[in-house]
Amino acid sequence: MRISHRHRFVFFASPKTGSRSVRKLLDAHSEIHGRPADELTEDFPFYNHMRPVELRDVFESRGWDFDGYFKFVMVRNPWSKLVSLYEMYAYREGGQLSRLRSRSTRHEGFQAWLRTVDPSGGGSGPVAPAEIEKGVIRFGALSYVGFAGDEDGRPLVDEVIKLEEIESCLPPLLDRLGVPPPPRVPQTGRGRYRGGYRAYYDDETREYVGTLYAEDIERFGYTF
Repeated sequence: MRISHRHRFVFFASPKTGSRSVRKLLDAHSEIHGRPADELTEDFPFYNHMRPVELRDVFESRGWDFDGYFKFVMVRNPWSKLVSLYEMYAYREGGQLSRLRSRSTRHEGFQAWLRTVDPSGGGSGPVAPAEIEKGVIRFGALSYVGFAGDEDGRPLVDEVIKLEEIESCLPPLLDRLGVPPPPRVPQTGRGRYRGGYRAYYDDETREYVGTLYAEDIERFGYTF
């Protein structure tokens, strides 16, 4: 997450949507940078993947005009995002050895893990610092509205950029905000997994994710 009082914008960093690249671009133009959970204090509650519904309440408590800031977020094809999220989960569970798994083992683990994700499982209240870091996987599995919506499922952001369109859509947005667009958008923190995301799916799991994230798929025009 990045907040600029000078340019009056907030960027919300939904996990595994290319948000690290955008945060890097906004660093020099933002007064508030989200931090890891172990660096949070009562006076500084702004964490990396803070959701709009949480930040809205912080703004209100400080007398800041949440509605007066331009707010944006990134989204990503859910079939692709879930594979990237799973590889983060597997690495956290198994460390470097997770990279040595056979293809069949990786894919079997992914298919079992899929049954644990919840697109609406973030809740709307504040998250305790002790839960934030291990909650990144949960936040990453949220749907667009699950991450960026309020208690009633209404989006709290003004614009959404698809990761797949970042090169064409981000520079003009930055220009509107008064932030010099880069000659090329940096690609930071890209995951690496074998065979492309489609190789992780069979017919059943492809349809399962299609049903689970049907609203996002229809809203943003995604296909497998």
